[in-house]
Amino acid sequence: MDIYLHFTNQAKEAIAFYEEVFETEPAQIMTFGQMPQDEENPLDDRFKDLVLNANLKLNDTNLMISDSPEGMAPPIVVGNNVALVFNATTAEEATKIFNRLTEKGTILLPLEKTFWAKLYGMVKDQYGVMWHINLY
Repeated sequence: MDIYLHFTNQAKEAIAFYEEVFETEPAQIMTFGQMPQDEENPLDDRFKDLVLNANLKLNDTNLMISDSPEGMAPPIVVGNNVALVFNATTAEEATKIFNRLTEKGTILLPLEKTFWAKLYGMVKDQYGVMWHINLY
């Protein structure tokens, strides 16, 4: 299980702060500008340097961090900017858990193949807890 923090255009600043506080190795950072581009829907230049995904190791825990640019992700509200990440071991497990969490919950991103994972989806469960389901 990992932890995911979402920020409004402050991820790089937060990463630098947490690196200093926890005296960790530098985070692995991928920006929106580094992801595969869709020529039909070009990325706004304002988003290119924002953090798409970063991984900061805190002992045995992965602290995942990203920016949530307006129009590309749900708006950040203090309380919904923290999510739990479940790393499934099979497609069946990912699908089962995702579907169970969506019962009385809300699908934020459907569970589907991405350029970084075999399956990835986001859901807010019936208790308001945000989940990222991954299958690498």
